[in-house]
Amino acid sequence: MASPECPRYFTRPPLAMVPVLVLTCVMSVACAVTGTPHPSVVTGSHAVAGPPSLAGWKLTLPIASQKGSAATVDPAAVSPPWLTTDAHGGLTLWAPVQGSTTPNSRHARTELVSLSPFGAGTVRRQLAATVAITQVPRGKPDVIIGQIHGADDLSAVAFVMMHYTSGAVGVVVKQSPGSSSTVHLPLLTGVALGSPFDFTIVDGGDGKLTFGATQNGHTATASTPVPAAFAGRPVRFQAGAYQQADSTGSPAPDDGARMTIRELTVVPGPGRLRAVRP
Repeated sequence: MASPECPRYFTRPPLAMVPVLVLTCVMSVACAVTGTPHPSVVTGSHAVAGPPSLAGWKLTLPIASQKGSAATVDPAAVSPPWLTTDAHGGLTLWAPVQGSTTPNSRHARTELVSLSPFGAGTVRRQLAATVAITQVPRGKPDVIIGQIHGADDLSAVAFVMMHYTSGAVGVVVKQSPGSSSTVHLPLLTGVALGSPFDFTIVDGGDGKLTFGATQNGHTATASTPVPAAFAGRPVRFQAGAYQQADSTGSPAPDDGARMTIRELTVVPGPGRLRAVRP
């Protein structure tokens, strides 16, 4: 399952000098109807002064490049209708089922990919986000919203996948690049379309992966060891609307996944972790 890459915000200075990448947006919540996009309605009170920063990310799009596979925008930039912002700074990603895919995937996506790989299990890294899923594919209501994905020589391999599936939020951890063996870790259930929630994906740098999800004051967490087959291997964070319905047959043009990101924070070093607001 291949994926894109991302902009040049971190360039390997000492950890104490590496900046924290923060993407902050206001939640733009669409009418929650499976399979059909709707106009956005702004909710919440977290207005921001300007548009979100996309520094440090690359963007994969569900349209074909000159080579035929999914196109990329490097560095990431607002790319209507796939990646848009509203007047309040909300960042919305739209991925139709009927879209181009990366070479090793059957599923179209609109996804941000970090350009700062790290060794799995060797350094502390955190991806934290506040999001709302406002549309899911009709035939398969499953969207990967955050990942630790293989990088460099593992760029065709998904490692950790945070799923939103029919209102449930959970994590799948692949146990080996060449195996179908996985560990499934459930977090939340009953998360309605359009309802904002937070999630975190943490590589503790100590051989342990920790995951969390919060909605309406309820927090669930789970952890699992970094599989030996991935320990020390190059990986990177990804976040966005990676819908899981196959791009085959004749899906309707309006069938797909849509999500809004209010806040996205990547923390590369110890002592810099930032709590995500519920």
